Amino acid sequence: MRVLARLLLSLALVGMGASGVWAQDGSPSRTVDIVEVKGIIDPPTSDYIRDRLDAVQDDANVEAVVLQLDTPGGLDVSMRAIVEQILDSEVPVVVWVAPRGARAASAGTYIAFAADLIFMAEATTMGAATPVDLSGGDLSRKIVNDAAEYLESLAIARGRDVEFAQEAVREGRAVDAAEAVEIGAVDGSASSLGELLRALDGQETDARTLETWDESAGAPSVTVRFQQMNLLARLLHAVTHPEIAFALLLIGMFGIIFELYNPGIGLAGLIGGVCLLLGFYAMSVLPTNWAGVLLIVFAVILFVVDVHTAGLGVFTIGGLVALVVGALLLFAGAAPALALEPWAIVVAVAGTLIFFVSVMTAALRVRLRRPITGEESLVGQVAEAKTDIAPEGTVFTKGTLWRARTMETGIAAGSKVQVKATEGLVLLVEPLHEHEEAPS
Repeated sequence: MRVLARLLLSLALVGMGASGVWAQDGSPSRTVDIVEVKGIIDPPTSDYIRDRLDAVQDDANVEAVVLQLDTPGGLDVSMRAIVEQILDSEVPVVVWVAPRGARAASAGTYIAFAADLIFMAEATTMGAATPVDLSGGDLSRKIVNDAAEYLESLAIARGRDVEFAQEAVREGRAVDAAEAVEIGAVDGSASSLGELLRALDGQETDARTLETWDESAGAPSVTVRFQQMNLLARLLHAVTHPEIAFALLLIGMFGIIFELYNPGIGLAGLIGGVCLLLGFYAMSVLPTNWAGVLLIVFAVILFVVDVHTAGLGVFTIGGLVALVVGALLLFAGAAPALALEPWAIVVAVAGTLIFFVSVMTAALRVRLRRPITGEESLVGQVAEAKTDIAPEGTVFTKGTLWRARTMETGIAAGSKVQVKATEGLVLLVEPLHEHEEAPS
């Protein structure tokens, strides 16, 4: 629905400003690229933004690039790569914190401060740029000072509020759109694309004075182009959500365990392997506490052990404790936006119990069950000797005549025998004496 809405809005804007699509001399109109940045700032996001900025550097028709930003933060190395690309861009870069309810927190604040212009929609926030510590302890003064100086330098370079830059890092201060405009942290507010284009018109940047709105026509004077990640980048970006990464880790282990109990290269093993690879990729990108990962793996091992013992015993209780503690530690110390939601932990515990109590118990029962077809199913069965067996002869069991051999001195025709083993299509039998009971 969101993609359809964007497409319709783009068509409407082009229709409203048809005079801006082609100039009178037949040359292409100037364009504004809208690059949506949503979610964690990770390597796929960094590559995507930098590729989009690279692509327009030699395009003389691009008026500006707008980064529509909504992020809880992300990796420092990815953020710094984006900031460097923005600062080196010869095309004006605008950060638009939108839509309503969006935020530019942590790493998003640095990216916003690096832009030529910043605009925020109503009910959006920016700030809380304090670095995080995965150990849960206090950050060293050196790290905090470095982050504060970095954001302050961006504020000075773009003429923004330096005091807010310091407080955003040292005190975790965040401001809404109205306060950000009041203190000079941003250049204005805009809650819709039309408002943004109108607000950008006439704004001066180092590269040029922007012309994005035709007052006489009451419509945009530029063509709007929406940019999107490719399919692979969207997939890699999607798995970096904490809840999805946690689920992929568990599903991957479950799939591989189930495949080990059902030998062969099957669907469960394939899905489990893919999920596990994606899960570990996400863990490498997210601020992961690897002690939590080890506890989760240990919990699954305890569940496997209990499947082979009493079931729902002490190992199951230990596994539940290890799973919950591991989940709580998984992203401990990270920004609140990157913490696992409580519902994800509850769903993981319930899903794990269902998997091991029902699915794995049934799989183990099938694996240990005596074969009911083929030669192996005959072992233990009672047969009747149709001929003398000395040492070979013929027996009848389960409606079929079989060749049989015995290690005894000889078995007379009509005697009852018991199948002890098989050698191909030959049954190895021993006489069933009268005082012995036939097996059920």
